[in-house]
Amino acid sequence: MNKGQVFILNDVEQKIVEFIGKCRHKQNCKVGRGKGTINKENVADLDIIGFGAEFIFCRELNLFPDFKIDIFSKWQGNDYYDAHIWGKSVDVKVNRNENNPLMIPERLKSECQLFALFSAKFPKYRFEGFATNNMIFKKSNLRKTRVMAYVLEKHKLLCLNDLNI
Repeated sequence: MNKGQVFILNDVEQKIVEFIGKCRHKQNCKVGRGKGTINKENVADLDIIGFGAEFIFCRELNLFPDFKIDIFSKWQGNDYYDAHIWGKSVDVKVNRNENNPLMIPERLKSECQLFALFSAKFPKYRFEGFATNNMIFKKSNLRKTRVMAYVLEKHKLLCLNDLNI
């Protein structure tokens, strides 16, 4: 995967991603999660777009995506990562606004080793790059967005070759 590379889910992949995303959203709502977002009209879209990025990441790196429909929570300590490759844990992130940087709320800081950022307008995704845990979780990256968040501009993201893996 190269920075700036565009991926489009085909019709069958879209159906798979929409099904898993909607099921995850339904499961989250059962326990009171998934309602406090900016996207008030259709919050299931967030789960669909998010799973779409995970699906593409796994598809392109010949990994099997995680189809589990379960409650994953960084707060509860059971949301570790979305993929494991090169001996590293990877958390796949996605922005719906292609101008946004990589942003991780301070309260969701994790021990995950790598982050892969996509921007998306379903079913089209663009790979923005990788960040390591050490790159993103620096005090100098903390900014007030809607909440306090670690922010890393996209031009600082790494391509696969930069990871030295």
